Amino acid sequence: MPAAPPVPTRRDRREDLLAAAARRFVAVGIRRTTMEDVAREARAGKATLYRHFANKDAVIDALLEREAARFERRLRAAADEHEAAADRIEAAFLVGVRFFVDHPVMAKGRDEEPGIVLPRITAKAGPVVSRGLGLFTDLIADGVERGELRDVDPPAAAEVIVRLILSYFSFPPMYVAVDDPVEARAFAHALVAGGLRAPAHV
Repeated sequence: MPAAPPVPTRRDRREDLLAAAARRFVAVGIRRTTMEDVAREARAGKATLYRHFANKDAVIDALLEREAARFERRLRAAADEHEAAADRIEAAFLVGVRFFVDHPVMAKGRDEEPGIVLPRITAKAGPVVSRGLGLFTDLIADGVERGELRDVDPPAAAEVIVRLILSYFSFPPMYVAVDDPVEARAFAHALVAGGLRAPAHV
């Protein structure tokens, strides 16, 4: 007798609803998406949606919280592929830029509805920025402690890196083509990680 299919958990249903909201936000924009649209896209009743989220603002905030966790995981995974502190920071920076630039919901919001999306990302260090600051602070502090990086204040240096990532997301590149992997890597190697690397002792 075939096994019964697994019963979706509350967490699974919440993820389904957030994925549906993301699809609608990309398709028609955040402002034009209604709670009814999200429920319909998720093939759920409105009561189910409202059990998880009080309103559309709550959906947007929950989606950004989910993406913040994904952002941190991707940066950490990129850093963990390397041993040297500067290489870890370089790898995480490059993944961070690509995450923002390629993110369908954030890019759509930036281009068409910046008043909704950008404040949630940048004002008072939203969840995505907070996680990025925490990760880069840890990476820099570890590198300073190991003597591989200059003796800088880790939170301050982390803020500079996160601000750089946000600048490439918020404004079109003027000189460094971050969509070119070779050019982006050269920039990260020379000026991001390179600026933190401790000078070699002769």
